[in-house]
Amino acid sequence: EKEEEGKSGAASAGGAMMKGGASSKGWKFGKKVTMSEARDKGGKNSSNNEEKKEKKKTAKTEARDAVCPLWNVKYSEQLKMKKAKVRKALAMVTELVGKANEKFKRNNTNNNGKGSDVEGEEETEQWLKDASARKNKRCCDLVGIVRSPVLEGYRNKSEFTIGNNNQGQPTIGFNVGLFREGNVAIGEPVGCRNISKVAICVQEAAQKYLRDVAGTEDALPSWDKRNGSGFWRLLIVREGGCAPSMLGDSDSNNDNDSNQNCAAPAWRKWLRLEEGERDEDEEDDNAEVTVNGIDDAEDALLLDAPTPKENSEVMVVVQINPGKEFEAAKMEKALKGIRDAMETAASAFEPEPFLITVQLRQHNELVSNMAAADAHTSELVVGDRNTANNKPMVICEHMCGLKFSLSHSAFFQVNTAAAELLYALAGEWASPNGNSLLLDVCCGTGTIGLTLANSVGKVVGLDIVEDAIRDAEKNSKLNDRTNCEWIAGKAEDTLDVVLKKYGEDVKTVAGNTNEEEGSKDEHEEERRQQQQKREFLYDDVVAIVDPPRCGLHKKVLNALRMETRLRKIVYVSCNPESMAQNCVELCALRTKNMGPPFRPRKAAAVDLFPHTAHCEAVLVLER
Repeated sequence: EKEEEGKSGAASAGGAMMKGGASSKGWKFGKKVTMSEARDKGGKNSSNNEEKKEKKKTAKTEARDAVCPLWNVKYSEQLKMKKAKVRKALAMVTELVGKANEKFKRNNTNNNGKGSDVEGEEETEQWLKDASARKNKRCCDLVGIVRSPVLEGYRNKSEFTIGNNNQGQPTIGFNVGLFREGNVAIGEPVGCRNISKVAICVQEAAQKYLRDVAGTEDALPSWDKRNGSGFWRLLIVREGGCAPSMLGDSDSNNDNDSNQNCAAPAWRKWLRLEEGERDEDEEDDNAEVTVNGIDDAEDALLLDAPTPKENSEVMVVVQINPGKEFEAAKMEKALKGIRDAMETAASAFEPEPFLITVQLRQHNELVSNMAAADAHTSELVVGDRNTANNKPMVICEHMCGLKFSLSHSAFFQVNTAAAELLYALAGEWASPNGNSLLLDVCCGTGTIGLTLANSVGKVVGLDIVEDAIRDAEKNSKLNDRTNCEWIAGKAEDTLDVVLKKYGEDVKTVAGNTNEEEGSKDEHEEERRQQQQKREFLYDDVVAIVDPPRCGLHKKVLNALRMETRLRKIVYVSCNPESMAQNCVELCALRTKNMGPPFRPRKAAAVDLFPHTAHCEAVLVLER
C-alpha cells in the first residue's frame, strides 16, 4: 500500500538501494529466471512439505482477497483491528526499550558496580515504569484512530498486472496465485473496493482490447514470469484532482498569510474512540467526549468516492517488454490499439467523460515488474499529442489547498482525502504554536513539508535523492512557498549544517548551548539575559520523518539522536512494527556522546487504507 518503489532511498543510509547488482537472493537484475531456479533459490530448508502446504493455503482465488482482504468486514471492526495493531506496537516499544536498557546496563558497568556516564536515565526509567503499570503496557497515550473519509475507490494510483487468468485469457488485474507454486494467474479487480471507477474503466477497456485481438495476427503475448518472456507487463493508472477535498470547494487557494494548517481542525472530526474511552489529547480531564465512537464509523459524514471533475487529470502508463522477437511495426500498432480503446472508454464514462491527459509507455526487460529508475519512458504512441505540444509527462494532484506535480514514479499517498487528515494531525503535533523550524528528514518530493509550511516557521527538507529534491523545489515554486528550503545529502551529514545555519535564530538552541555543556563561564548569566531580550524567529527545532515500511536506517537514527539541539520528532509510519524497532535507537539508554534519549509522548492511528490490514501511525517523541 505504501508503494515503496516511489519512496526516497534516503530512509536508508546513502539511499542504499539495489540497482543493477545482485539481489538479496543472488539473482541478477535483467536475468531471466526459470521456475526451477526460483525454487532452488528458496533453499532446502524453506521448501519442506509443511511450508508448501501452508503457502498453498495463502493462494487467493479472487483478486479482492489479495488486494483488499477486509472487503467484507464492517468498517468499525476494521478500525478496531487497526487501532489494536498500533496499540500493540506501542507496547512493543515499552518491551524493546526496557530490554535494551537492561542489556546496556549489563555491558556498561565497571568493576566498582557503577555505570557509564549516561544522560536521561532517571527520566527513561520513570516513563518505562509508568508504561509497565498500564494495562496494555503501551509506551504513551493512544488518542484514538482517525478514520478515512472515503471508503470506496479511494486509491489515486492503481498498478495492474497484465497476464492470463486460470482459463488462459488475457487479463489485467492482480496476482492471485503463488509464483513459487507455479501459479502466475491474474484475477480481475472485481469487488476490489479500494480501486477507483476511473481505474476500472481504463482497465476494462484495455483488457477488452487484448481479448478482442487474442488469436489474431495483431496479438502480442502477456509477460510470463515462468520463462521471462512476453510483451504486455503492467498498466498503471494515476489520477489527480478526483478526490473529494477536506477543504470543500477551496481547491488550491493558497493562503500564505495564514499561520495554521488549512485542514488542521478537520482531523478531530474523523477521530474515533472505542466505547468507554475519552480523548486523551484533551487537556481538560473533565471535558466531555465530542468525537464519535468507532461503532459510529459508518455514518453520514462519509464522503463520496473520487470521481473526475472539470480540472481532473488522468495518467496512464503501459509497461512493455520491447524484446527483439517483436516487430517494431506490430508493437506500435498494438500500442495505438490499446490507446484508442482506453480513450473511447474514457469518453463514454458516466456520469461525466474524462480525458487521459498523459499517456506513456515504459520499457522493462527485467525480471521484476519494478522497472529500473532510469527505464525508458516516453509517449505511448509515437508522435502523439504529448510530444506535439511538448507537454510534461506529469499530472497535478490537489491536497491541503496545494498542487503537486506528479510523475509516473513519484511517491504520493494513495488516499488523498485521508492523507490531508494525516498531515493536519502531524502538523498540529509538530508545531502547536506554529513557529517551529521543521526538518523534513527524508523529504522525498516535499509533500509533508509543503503541506505543513503554513503551520511552522520554516521548513528545511533533507533527502539524498537529488531528483526528489528538484521535484520538491518545483512543487515549492508551484505553490509559492517561500519559507521552504530543500537540501540534497545524507541526513547524518546535513543535520548539523542546517542547525549551524539557523541555530542562532532558534530559541531553544541559542538559549541552551552552554547549559547543556555544563559551562561555568562567569559571563553565562549575562548571556542568558541577553538571550531573553532577543526576539527569535523560531521557538524550537522539530523533525518529521515518514520512512518506507522498513523504517529508518540506523545511521539516520543515530544522526537524529546525536543532534542534541533537536528536541522533538514526529514519526509518521506505515509500519508500526518497524517504528517500534526504530524507537529502541531513539529512546533507549546510550553513552553520553550519543545524546539524551527521547521519550514517547502520544500517538494516533490513521487509516489510509480501508479494507486492508495496513494502517498509519503518528508518534511524538520528545526530550
